[in-house]
Amino acid sequence: MKVIGKLKFVSFENIESWSAYNILEKGLTFSNRYKLVKIKSFLSRNKTHIKIEEDTYYKRPTIKINGGGVFLRDEVKGEKIGTKNQFLIRGGQFLLSKIDARNGAFGVVPEGLDKGIITGNFWTFDVDYNLINPYFLQLITRTKQFQNLSQSASVGTTNRNYLQEESFLNFHIPLPSISEQEAIVKNYYDKITQATTYEQQAETLEKNIEIYLFETLGIEQKTKEKTKKKGLQFVELREMDRWDIFSINEQRVNSKYSKLKFGDIILGKPTYGANVKGVKKKSDTRYIRITDINENGTLNDDFVSPEFIEEKYLLKENDFLIARSGNTVGKTFLYDDSYGRAIYAGYLVKYKLDLNIVSPQYILAYTKFSLFKQWVVSNQRVSGQPNINGQEYLEAPFIVPPLPKQNEIVATIATMKQEQKNKIERATLLKQQAEQEFEQMIFS
Repeated sequence: MKVIGKLKFVSFENIESWSAYNILEKGLTFSNRYKLVKIKSFLSRNKTHIKIEEDTYYKRPTIKINGGGVFLRDEVKGEKIGTKNQFLIRGGQFLLSKIDARNGAFGVVPEGLDKGIITGNFWTFDVDYNLINPYFLQLITRTKQFQNLSQSASVGTTNRNYLQEESFLNFHIPLPSISEQEAIVKNYYDKITQATTYEQQAETLEKNIEIYLFETLGIEQKTKEKTKKKGLQFVELREMDRWDIFSINEQRVNSKYSKLKFGDIILGKPTYGANVKGVKKKSDTRYIRITDINENGTLNDDFVSPEFIEEKYLLKENDFLIARSGNTVGKTFLYDDSYGRAIYAGYLVKYKLDLNIVSPQYILAYTKFSLFKQWVVSNQRVSGQPNINGQEYLEAPFIVPPLPKQNEIVATIATMKQEQKNKIERATLLKQQAEQEFEQMIFS
């Protein structure tokens, strides 16, 4: 292809169809260290038909977008499958969704899906393993550049944009030797595997925090009582807060420390936030909404400013917020001055904690604890949308050890949380390195 100014010239002999994609390949710039070959040189479409039998069970695949791979979606009996004429797939073949190819829905069929079935919306290809490692191709298909290429070769309405088979098979990709491909794939997945290990360790730390709280607070919870049993069950009156089965199940928790109600550890009355609009602009005051609060009690980056400010809604150090409605009911946030000047929205309730009894950080940690979450589930009203009003939260039970013990718990959890954060950051960095190293190898 010759380029003169903004014009690009292509020889007639190199034009396979009259489309901008086929002529220009959307400016895809692969590295010149490897020869470019057409996908059809190592993939060939396989259309092995199968007629669905009523009494036979069949495995059906799903393909994750962004090159996420092929997985078992379900295994169903033939009588429940509407389309009786389908196609057979085999382990090791290359599979794609012609609808979601533009979103990177490509992958290798795992051996566990051997003899699975697909409809005509999926294509399966036999692979020439002498020329290509199919996982190398899967890595290429997950890149944004390749997805843009697939989009340009898809036609149809917005939500039914089908990849064109001929265009796909005529895509050019760089093809290193098999040994180089395997080295590239190994380098990529070694990093991904290590990243997954860090993510699993982070999940384990989250569980360990829960275990640590149970053990440190000396909690004995009769969780098995929650299963349905026939006949009468007896509960001591002093263990009940309300006359319902949820209360009976939830309150049967023993601890070596005091169990207080939330109303016992706050000062004054709960106050609801401002009912004003949020404006998408930066100002010296942030408007904190339910959706701005992350599950871990931090704020996300979606900064909005209040339409106008009433001084009575301005937050002060250690003000404690709880969401009272919607899918976020029970979500909590502890304000400190480092967040800057802020007011809070109407679906949040503010409480002033009694610092002579509780550490604010301990209360925040406790509200992330399963016992508090169980209480929220048991006490929310679900007509319309989940809801617990500000007064009802005062009845929530809290296990409250002496302040020195609370501070010790807070410090230990902070250490565990930092370790968890470090592992998540390492996982993210490894994934980024895997992507960057692969793309640097493939693209110029």
